[in-house]
Amino acid sequence: MEIFAGFSFVSLVKVLGGLAVFLYGLDQMSVGLRKTAGNTLKLILEKATNNPFIGVLVGTVVTAVIQSSSATTSILISLVQSQLMSFERSIAVVLGANIGTTVTAQIVAFKITKWSLGIIAIGFLIYILAQRTKTKNIATIFLGLGFLFLGLEIMSHSMKVLRSSEFFLELMQSLEHVGLGVLVGAIFTALIQSSSASIGIVIGMAMQGLVSLEAAVPLTLGANIGTCITAILASLNSNAAAKRVAASHVIFNVGGVLLFAFWVPQFIDMVRSFTNNNDDIPRLIANAQTSFNIIATLIWFPFIKQLETMATWLIPEDKVKQRTKYFFPNVKDLSKSPELLFVQSSDAIKQYKNTVKDMLWLSRECFIQKDSKKIEELVELRRYQGEFRSDILEFLSQITKLKLDYESVQKALNQISLVNAIENIAYKLETSLEILQTGDTDFDQSFNALEDYFLKTVRYYSKASNAVLFDSIHSSQQILEKLNSLRSVEEVLRNLSIDNIRNGKNYEKEKLNLCLLEFIREVNSTSRRMCTIIKEDKKVTTV
Repeated sequence: MEIFAGFSFVSLVKVLGGLAVFLYGLDQMSVGLRKTAGNTLKLILEKATNNPFIGVLVGTVVTAVIQSSSATTSILISLVQSQLMSFERSIAVVLGANIGTTVTAQIVAFKITKWSLGIIAIGFLIYILAQRTKTKNIATIFLGLGFLFLGLEIMSHSMKVLRSSEFFLELMQSLEHVGLGVLVGAIFTALIQSSSASIGIVIGMAMQGLVSLEAAVPLTLGANIGTCITAILASLNSNAAAKRVAASHVIFNVGGVLLFAFWVPQFIDMVRSFTNNNDDIPRLIANAQTSFNIIATLIWFPFIKQLETMATWLIPEDKVKQRTKYFFPNVKDLSKSPELLFVQSSDAIKQYKNTVKDMLWLSRECFIQKDSKKIEELVELRRYQGEFRSDILEFLSQITKLKLDYESVQKALNQISLVNAIENIAYKLETSLEILQTGDTDFDQSFNALEDYFLKTVRYYSKASNAVLFDSIHSSQQILEKLNSLRSVEEVLRNLSIDNIRNGKNYEKEKLNLCLLEFIREVNSTSRRMCTIIKEDKKVTTV
């Protein structure tokens, strides 16, 4: 069965197979780069300053490493939703992300497909000889790069016969019409959700003379629009600020394409003028993509404030003001980079831990002031905390379903244990509050030692949680020692209340003090278990 003249079903299978190998190589190269960079990528994004120039630079570097402007934008949406970054600071990073994503096309444009098997062999050799995880990650980069070029060669070679098909050549020539080319590029990129992949395919076709530069440039412009779909999908369930990140991404890309659409011939002449070999179509395509994104960024850069205003106008403030719900990215979007997922879960648990810490501080006011509004606020915070816990556990559950190494599985289990331990504190607080709010305690007045005990308890709970989050055996041991020292304080306070009861003092008041002591003891006991979890984990992994 022949689809086009000389192009058989077998040829189609080879093209699809080559495409699969190419996409696999692109994916593996990205995985290796992300793992080599580790948690640094997201931390760099979080620390992006208010200086727009630095923001552009950060977006460029991070996206060049993870090979996906869509992934960078998805992380930005998560950071803004979680209030770890302001929407205003994210715009410059979005501009830089579009420059960083052009690195893939520049790599693909190097005509070293004949060395693909050699690169794979080097990567495989490094991988089997490597003793350290970091070295294996570097090997993965080589393997991915080799498969990328191998797939490109298979795909390109299989399409060679299409040069004899007049119908196909006319079809490709029709894409020189800017509007049609942009539309096709946008739709195709939106379907595969990767501008790097779609431009790589265009370069593969160009290697066989199937696509002219005049057709490739509109396709490239369209790819910049199509890649916005991932950011849009990632922002659907987020708050207004996070949706504005996706909106600014769309405005930037669509606006840039509209600016270029009216002078494509002149733009092509400009690209030819600084490209050494005008017969090297793949390099011209890569240079065109890079030039477009750099020029578009330079044009938009002075108007970042206006871009912010447009995004804010498109996405108005949320009508209902409520405690910000943490935004979790789609696990599948970052499935090849578990380290980024764990940074995400750690961010969430840190906020979750602080939510319960807020509940503890608020409970102190409830015990002292007996203010009904404070109690209502605490009840509402408990409801929010319960929903937050369910969301975190669901996210961690999805992570554990991925194919992870032992260390990553253990990390996920540790975080689940930590979340459940924190929930135990919130539950004990809820049940204790029902008893304590009915009577009168000496919590902040004559019983000052009890207050000091409570303050230390809250402080050590926070530090114990952080020790688990940061996997710090040293910190966990220090906190455990301090928690153990509180046992003597608890014993003194308990004996004092018991002596007061025996001496005929206010029984009801002392009973409530003992109830409060029991609650604080439960918090300390849970904090000790947190420290024990990290100690036990270290014992297992070092055997």
